[in-house]
Amino acid sequence: MAFIRKNGWGILLCLLIALPAWFLGTLLPVVGGPVFAILIGMILTLCLKDKSPLQPGINYTAKKILQYAVILLGFGM
Repeated sequence: MAFIRKNGWGILLCLLIALPAWFLGTLLPVVGGPVFAILIGMILTLCLKDKSPLQPGINYTAKKILQYAVILLGFGM
């Protein structure tokens, strides 16, 4: 429960960035989802004033979940 309390909002924010980016990436495959995710993240970073409650979840997503995604991508090849 402490893990969710600590990291939940940041993980949820990353998920809320990833879903529209994935959808836009399927609509425009030339640009791709990662480019849309970077653009959405840049816009959100300008809009959010206090990022401190989100930071632990964002760090967890950037380190652990991204590593696992790269491993699963390797298995897909």
